[in-house]
Amino acid sequence: MTEQTTAPEPGPFTSILVPLDGSPDARSALPYAMALATPGTELVLLTVVRDDSETESARATLEQAAERARVAGHDVRTEVVVGDPGGQILATAASVGAGMIVMASHGRGAVGRLIHGSVADRVAREASVPTMVVRTQALPPGPVGITRLVVPLDGSSLAEQSLPFAVGISRRLGTPLFLVRAVSPAELLPPAVGMGEAIPFELYEEAERELEQEAETYLDGVARRLRDQGLPVATEVLTGAAATAIEEATRLGDVVVLCSHERTGVMRWLLGSVAETLAREDQSPVILVPASGSA
Repeated sequence: MTEQTTAPEPGPFTSILVPLDGSPDARSALPYAMALATPGTELVLLTVVRDDSETESARATLEQAAERARVAGHDVRTEVVVGDPGGQILATAASVGAGMIVMASHGRGAVGRLIHGSVADRVAREASVPTMVVRTQALPPGPVGITRLVVPLDGSSLAEQSLPFAVGISRRLGTPLFLVRAVSPAELLPPAVGMGEAIPFELYEEAERELEQEAETYLDGVARRLRDQGLPVATEVLTGAAATAIEEATRLGDVVVLCSHERTGVMRWLLGSVAETLAREDQSPVILVPASGSA
């Protein structure tokens, strides 16, 4: 692990905010919020409506979802507010002191308005707390299992800012960590190579071997420190384009945890298009952890 001032490991969540719009797609986020909640965590279910005339209907629908969570033993409260969805989600997260936000990537309410999608993008981009983005899918009723936390790293201290959050979840849920780093030798070869020329196999093979060895050494160092803390950790070096390689490495029960962005400065590959691609395309839910110091 690179030398840095490590962000403090988060304690148990006081509350988790779950934006819902009444659609089955949006409700696919709720089982994950329930899986992340530990004793003492309050689930705050939120619906944002366009005007006051929709409030009563929205509250009734929200209470139905809340009752299912209460039956499962969770402490739940509901909030219905009027206004812009993205802005109200962010404001509510701040007002209730949410430790994280869990929401579906898309969802359409009964009147057909798009509640999630671009809204999820905005929330993940602007929230000061981690945001879990769950791909829209009609999940069968019942709980979901989080069996592994996949943490992509690229060797930078910025990417490692996702680790304290992942470690906190691992401690609370007993979920193993799976650290991955993707290497792609073709991306590092000189631009002239390959422009009308065949890439010498020896050159490609040597570059791949060196990158993999460097990545293995790095991941082993990070894993060793985490194992010294009593955490279950596995590692793997992936080959190929980062987003594709990470997506192919995930499986049912995985949750991907990665640093989402750095708002000041140049974004590295892991913190830009890869985070966005995984949040949009990976079947596994993705937790986007904001880089500290970004505002």
